[in-house]
Amino acid sequence: DVFADDGVVTPDQPVTVSAQIANHGETAVAVSQIRFLGFVNPDLICGADILVSGGVYQCQSPLRLPENAPVTDVHWERLPGAARYQFDPDVPFGLPFRPTPFRASFELEFSSVRIVVERPIIHRYGSDPFAGEKQMELQVVPPFAVEVTPSVAIVPRSAALERDLRVTVRYGGREPAAGVVTLALPSGWEQTPDRAVVEFAREDEVRTVRFRVRPAPGAVVGEYRIGATFEFDGGVFGRGFQVVEYPHIGRRHLVHDAETVIQVIDVRLQPGLRVGYVDGVGDEVPPAIEQLGAQLEGISADQLVFGDLSKYDVIVTGVRAYERNGDLRANNGRLLDYVNAGGTLIVQYNKFEFNEAQYGPYPARVSRNRVTDEYAEVEILTPSHQLFRYPNAISDATWAGWVQERGLYFLGDKASAYADLVELSDSFPSNPGVKRGALVEARYGQGRWVYVGLGLWRQLPAGTPGAYQLLANLLSLGGG
Repeated sequence: DVFADDGVVTPDQPVTVSAQIANHGETAVAVSQIRFLGFVNPDLICGADILVSGGVYQCQSPLRLPENAPVTDVHWERLPGAARYQFDPDVPFGLPFRPTPFRASFELEFSSVRIVVERPIIHRYGSDPFAGEKQMELQVVPPFAVEVTPSVAIVPRSAALERDLRVTVRYGGREPAAGVVTLALPSGWEQTPDRAVVEFAREDEVRTVRFRVRPAPGAVVGEYRIGATFEFDGGVFGRGFQVVEYPHIGRRHLVHDAETVIQVIDVRLQPGLRVGYVDGVGDEVPPAIEQLGAQLEGISADQLVFGDLSKYDVIVTGVRAYERNGDLRANNGRLLDYVNAGGTLIVQYNKFEFNEAQYGPYPARVSRNRVTDEYAEVEILTPSHQLFRYPNAISDATWAGWVQERGLYFLGDKASAYADLVELSDSFPSNPGVKRGALVEARYGQGRWVYVGLGLWRQLPAGTPGAYQLLANLLSLGGG
């Protein structure tokens, strides 16, 4: 085995590597040589030795990464204009990861044969008493990793609202350092501040700078990219990485440019809307509601029980909220009372936990129906409905540019009091037939209850313009 004292490393960083050989055989073995691959000028102190039966050989070597060590990343790239990827030519096809360049080569001699055994250099970490020890190959990161959030933002053209962008710089070095964070804006755009100086005192320290960005006057509808960089000692750093790690896999990195996309879109919202939101699972819809200009407030457990829900023009439940939110299930009657008194409740898609009780105003069950083709034609069944007319006119353009799918877990068997507003069909032969239940409304008392199986939750973080138009119209149903 061979282990390093650090797993997330930077070019030119020193690292101490410990090698170990255990002889479980019945005869002695000669350790002729141990070589460390991927490092420069290694100070090898692992000498030759004779390893007796039952013995353990151990040594440590102070090594250093090359100054030009490439950042650890995936070994493929997405082809432009195509839904497929191309593997790098220097990696054998079919490997799940690029082989690590940091390895140890053990040369061992038996009485009758000489063998060479290679092992990747591993870093051990984690002390969870239940999950146990974790291991990872060495991951090379930039000395300064730069991230911009949000990755996608929208600006209604009619409002020309400012947007907050946050630039986070993570330091991978070990000596104190200071530099400047800047943005690269499209022509005519403005920002506050113009630049920001940040300082680091230790490894893994993080600094975040908030910029206020305003589009150029009269900015046309379209996509605008804004990059962020960190300048230090004549070098410019403009890339960051996403950590992918789960209990069943080792840690891996996805490297990306430090940039955000701002979509200037043609969308309007009923002015002055106050929206209450009940959180769902992995839900990124609330930021989209705020970017439209609505006043958003999260509805807590206490508010579900005791709060004045009538202050909200519309209430939205998050994706799969009935699955994870026990307070919502327990107090669903309060939401139905809110609707009965004139409120508007928008229920985003749920899975089959929704069927365990009667959560809608009338009998209804979630089905397995979905439409996977994101380009599937959508037919509006009630063109005169307010949802398709105000404040944005819903047209064929609304359904363009969607990603991954149209929607899933549509409302299935349901009482006649529910009205389907759209229908659509998948293009795949294995999913035949017209599908309804993707967008359903029920009038209940003085208000309305709306089920949304369309995948707005997936479209909004992707910046799909038509999804924002549809969301704005849904929210505006609560404005009278």
